[in-house]
Amino acid sequence: MTEATEAAVREALATVRDPESGRDIVSLGMVQGLKVRDGLVAFALEVPRERAERMEPIRRAAEKAAAGVPGVLNATAVLTAHRPAAQPARP
Repeated sequence: MTEATEAAVREALATVRDPESGRDIVSLGMVQGLKVRDGLVAFALEVPRERAERMEPIRRAAEKAAAGVPGVLNATAVLTAHRPAAQPARP
């Protein structure tokens, strides 16, 4: 069986486009924490908080793209949206 590599998975993920910018999710820096081990792929898609709900189709497309890489048995992606930093309380 072919062993999946991080480079091959990143290449597959680069085929997934953000509909708002038209750029791929890898070049946009959305793909974070990519792990490839024993045919299992896991990663997070970091998205702006205000777009999180609209990004679910992109998450599914990214999982499908990663799962299509030879040697991948399962791919899991999660969406993560960081909150803006809290402003310090003023005395």
